Amino acid sequence: MIKTVFTILLCVHLLGDFYFQTQRMADRKREKFSWTICHSFAYAVCSLLLFFLFLPGMKLRYMLAFVLAHAFIDIVKYAACRFLSGKRLFTDSAPNSRNVFLLDQAAHLLTILGIAFWMRTADCAELYRAGAGVFFDAFGLSETELLGWAAALLLIHKPANILIANILSGYKPSDKKEPEGTDRNAGRMIGTLERIIMVIFISIGQYSAVGLVLTAKSIARYDRISKDQAFAEYYLLGTLLSTICAVIAALMFL
Repeated sequence: MIKTVFTILLCVHLLGDFYFQTQRMADRKREKFSWTICHSFAYAVCSLLLFFLFLPGMKLRYMLAFVLAHAFIDIVKYAACRFLSGKRLFTDSAPNSRNVFLLDQAAHLLTILGIAFWMRTADCAELYRAGAGVFFDAFGLSETELLGWAAALLLIHKPANILIANILSGYKPSDKKEPEGTDRNAGRMIGTLERIIMVIFISIGQYSAVGLVLTAKSIARYDRISKDQAFAEYYLLGTLLSTICAVIAALMFL
């Protein structure tokens, strides 16, 4: 029961904090408090809308706790970063940005887990919109499996890309030169597709097939990997992080 509620709340969080937030807003909310408030308001509106549309049986106190906890964490993060910056104890460097991101998301996940534990006695069937169970039964679908796939797919796309980018920012070779015309979005999409394929293989028990994905990816970069040791280590670290994200998503939700 707790896992189901946690998965539901996690999906809402991922949509509100990643998919409904642009990179421009994410950058500006670190600079101005007004943008932190704007993000918190947008997150609350998106979350409440999703709750009312898909989970009308969810009690108001749980919804308010969810959105207010997010706003509180973001405000505390902004205030702490500004205070430490004023004391010259914090700079906007890659390691610091990575640590702030990890601590921020860890706080959100702990909050979601706490709310899920608070809702442990709730009946999931009462949360869904009337008729949802009939729809699932008509198509032979399992609500739990659908939620698991939704959480896994949401997790391994944009959140995983941002997590990997934050971690790799401290290890990026200083002499790394991108070829002219390189599209970074293409690299992110390749990573997403790579993780989706791995999750599918893991879900059907074809663990050895995961190696084929990693091999195909390495072939495309073989020439540079063989000639540039720094890039080879950077590339290997990114591949391992991507694989870990896919494995964790599959083990947790599928």
